[in-house]
Parts: sequence; structure tokens; C-alpha cells
Amino acid sequence: MFKRPIILPLLILILSIILVDAFLPTFFFKNHYSKHLEESSCFKYLILNSGKKTDHGTNYTAKVIDYYDYDNRLWKSTCGKVKLFVPNKIQQKFVYGDVVVSTDKLKSIENYSSHFNYKRYMRHQRIYHQVYINSFRRIQQNKGNFIIRIAQRTNDYLKERMEYSGLSKDESSLAIAMLLGDKNEMNPEIRSAFNVSGIAHILCVSGLHIMLILMSLNWLLKIFLHNSLKSFNIRIYSLVILSWIIALIVGLTPSAMRVAFMLSILLLCKKTPLTSDKLNTLLVVGFFLLVLDPLSLFNISFQLSFLSLLGIILFKPIISNWIFRFNISKHNIYKKFVGNISTTTAAQCFCLPIILIDFNRFPVFFLITNLIVIPLMQIILISLIVFLIFVDVPLLNTALSFIVGIEMDFLIFIAKGADALTTLIF
Repeated sequence: MFKRPIILPLLILILSIILVDAFLPTFFFKNHYSKHLEESSCFKYLILNSGKKTDHGTNYTAKVIDYYDYDNRLWKSTCGKVKLFVPNKIQQKFVYGDVVVSTDKLKSIENYSSHFNYKRYMRHQRIYHQVYINSFRRIQQNKGNFIIRIAQRTNDYLKERMEYSGLSKDESSLAIAMLLGDKNEMNPEIRSAFNVSGIAHILCVSGLHIMLILMSLNWLLKIFLHNSLKSFNIRIYSLVILSWIIALIVGLTPSAMRVAFMLSILLLCKKTPLTSDKLNTLLVVGFFLLVLDPLSLFNISFQLSFLSLLGIILFKPIISNWIFRFNISKHNIYKKFVGNISTTTAAQCFCLPIILIDFNRFPVFFLITNLIVIPLMQIILISLIVFLIFVDVPLLNTALSFIVGIEMDFLIFIAKGADALTTLIF
């Protein structure tokens, strides 16, 4: 406790978030939109994302910023978030920063399946209502946070480049998930297969993804820069900046934020005589992320991200030391093999409770699938980045799309194979 004084404040913060979420209803917010549902049916909505496509339309998250007071005939500010659904028949696409006015009635969110408590999931995000848009008017654009708006537009642009790159729908949707963290376009069967096979972590921009990309950049910088203090500083600052650029492009997801914070602290510590403690760094990062966004505590991505890294920090050395006791080999390949086994096992053990509760399936073949996939991840990620850069170059595009197509099909084959074997066993 004395070595890691952040533990006590972190535990108090987590307990406080749980208690507030459980016992403080919407009236805690002084000007929540739900207090004005009877006096007004006209609201202004600020679109907060690029939407999730469904068979019947597109589902957006929106912030309620104003309601129309019919008695005084003027707009008044309010707060709160809702789900805004646009049916296919309207043929209207919104982007982050659009302000929309609608008189359509807000409806309470209800569970649509007995297998998943959607209402509770939305409540943890402080979303209590949804609105199905039929009549609307877009009155403003380019509102909201400037940095988030640029990040969203960049993310949308890169997704469009990948979607029209010549890859099949399954291949492009998997590539987008791996590179940009957006799983919305993936075939539900393929997505389920990745969950069951134990390699669903490659479908989000996790610490593994960013570390592999930064390792490649660091390798390139070492080639082109001299071995001096100045070049060392350039490499450190370049890696920190790139980690935050990646986090912004993927939409500041919990896993990307966690990695960017941790890498910034660990890398900048190399410029000082101070030693860095990975566990303490993880706890400090978790504390600050929860202060910035307390409701992320209930985000599955946040939970899995921190539990997996906590398992690697605490449990990986124990597993590695136990395996190395047998002195099978001293070759570097064997050491890397043991490292992959211990990393995968440690992360999976700590994430197991969340996986069983939320997915009701145990990834039986997680060790085998990860031993096959993880060694190839750096090659796959680099090829995806190169492909995205040169997607407009005719001949190069053809060659790279062939290579990327094979890589994506191979990953789908591994996931479906593990899924099929799991189904046979159970």
C-alpha cells in the first residue's frame, strides 16, 4: 500500500461510481431533458458519433442540448443523451457535430431480448430514451469538440477507403475492426466466432495493436537516426505523439486511451532518473480515466482492457518462471513461445469472469488460436497500414489487396474453425 498509494483513492472512486449509478436517478441532474417531456415535444440534438448501421436504419448517440418552451415561445438549454434512430426510408446520414431539430416523441428504452439487459446497459451510459426520427431539420453543422470532430472525420475517411478498396465485405469489415476498432459492419456470425475462439481482442485497437505499430516505428527510427541523446529524444517524443494520434483516430476508446496514457508515462520516465512501475502506472491511468469519464467503469472494453493488462503484469512472470524451471531450451524462439503462452494465459485468466458473465461461453481454444495469431499480428497490421496508404495506386493496390485478402481469410478461418470445434465439444 505504501509503494502504491493510489490504490486506496482508486478503490474509493470505484465504490463511489457504483453507489452513484445505483442510487442517483435522473433528477440528480438539475436540467435533465426528462423533466421537460410533458411541456415540450420539440428538441435539438447534437449528433455524437457516425452511427451504427442496422437492417432497418442507422442508430446514433445524440446529446439533447435544447427544448422548445411553447408557453414562452423560446428555446431553453437542457442536458442528457438519447439514442436517435434514422430509418432507411429517410436516406439521411448524420456526422459528429450535426445539430438536428425534431418533434418526434421520445420513448423509454426497453429490453428487446431476454438474453441481454439492454436497458441496464444504456442506463450505465446515462441514456434512458430513444427517438425514431420521421420529421426533422438539420440546422447546424461542425459543432461539438473540435478535436473529436477531426478524429471522427478522419476515422470515417479511412473506413471509406477500406470499404472501397476491392476487398470483400467480410474482409474489409474485419480489416476496419482490426485497424480502426469499429466492429459495427462485421457479420454477426464472424464476430461471434472471434469471441468464442478467444481472439476477439484483435477486433479492437488494444495495447497489442499500438505496441506492435510503435515497435515498427521505433525500428525505422533507429535505422535512420544516429545513436545519440538527441535521436533518443526524437524517438521518445515521436512514439508518444503517435500513440495519441492512434487513440484519437479510433475515437478515444477506453483501451486506446489506456495504452496512450501508459506509454506516455513509461516512455517519458526513460528521460528521467526515475524508475517506472508498470502496476502503479496502470492504477494511476485507471484513476485518471475514471475521473474523466466515471461511466466507463461499466464499459466492457474498459473492464477487459484493464483486467487483461493487470493479469499480464501480475501473473505472466509466475507462469513464465514455472515453465522455465523445466530448462527445455535456451533458444530465443523458445523464449518467445513461452512469452506468448504466459501472456495469453495470464490475460485470459483475469478476463475470464467478465467473458463468462457477458458472453456465456468459455473460449476453449484461446491458447492455440492466440499462439497462431499473435506472432502474425505485426505483419498483418503493417500490411493493412501500407494497403490503406497505397489503396489508390492501381498495380500496387491489386497486389496488396491480394495479400491482405489472404490474411483476413486466414483469420476468419481460424476463428470459424475454433468456433466449430467448441460447438462440437459442448
